[in-house]
Amino acid sequence: MPYANAGGVRLWYESLGEGTPFILHAHHHRKYITFQAPYFAQYYRVILFDRRGCGRSDDPPGPWNAADLARDIRNLMDALELDKAIVGGISLGGVVSAQFGLDYPERSHAVIVGHTVPHLWPLGQQWIQQQIVASRGEGPILVNQPRSYDWEDDGPPTSAPGYAESATGRFAATLDARLGTAESTPKMLSVLLDWDQRPRYQELQQLDVPALVIVGGNEPQKTIEYSHEWAQQFKRGEFVILPNTYHNAGMENPIGWNGAVHAFLQRNGL
Repeated sequence: MPYANAGGVRLWYESLGEGTPFILHAHHHRKYITFQAPYFAQYYRVILFDRRGCGRSDDPPGPWNAADLARDIRNLMDALELDKAIVGGISLGGVVSAQFGLDYPERSHAVIVGHTVPHLWPLGQQWIQQQIVASRGEGPILVNQPRSYDWEDDGPPTSAPGYAESATGRFAATLDARLGTAESTPKMLSVLLDWDQRPRYQELQQLDVPALVIVGGNEPQKTIEYSHEWAQQFKRGEFVILPNTYHNAGMENPIGWNGAVHAFLQRNGL
């Protein structure tokens, strides 16, 4: 994996396959290296990278916002001399993919917006604040997703119950998938705390770029509701719920996730 100078931020990246560039991102490049990269590299040039503050990439001073992370992708494309790309991600990667589509429509073949929301609800905001505290060494993070309602004791788990004990889960545990350091992780989480794309809904309705919004059927109820709301705002939006999956759907059910994304791309001539 070489480095690319992405506008002054060094990003560690991987490139597999040939054809239309398909940039998949979340945090660590390892999120997709096992199940998505081998599949999609049969059809596209797949580019994975460590987000700023993760893995071997630079950790510039904060605060950061979604526009900064979308600009990193554009600068990575410039460094790799790519005019346009399919840009897709999950969680924070989904947020940044949506931001990229609006900020750089001329550089976007399509966007994949996975397992995230266009804005947080009050309990979601509270959850992010708790995660920021935990990320500073005061507890585990991202074990559960946020609650949708006050009457819930806790939100659904990030991964399906039993996944960690499965053969796939045991293998995934051997990969270094840390989100970042005690210094960089709060900056990443703060991007989500300040995230709200509602002011740009009118632009989404004019955005002539195919967009797939995908979510797991066992994610928080508010995630499902808000992601559906989001899909309706995209001029060329589609919405998919993967049954019986959680936030980690791409690893829990890679056949279903890859198939849904690939079918969307094929429907749009990509």
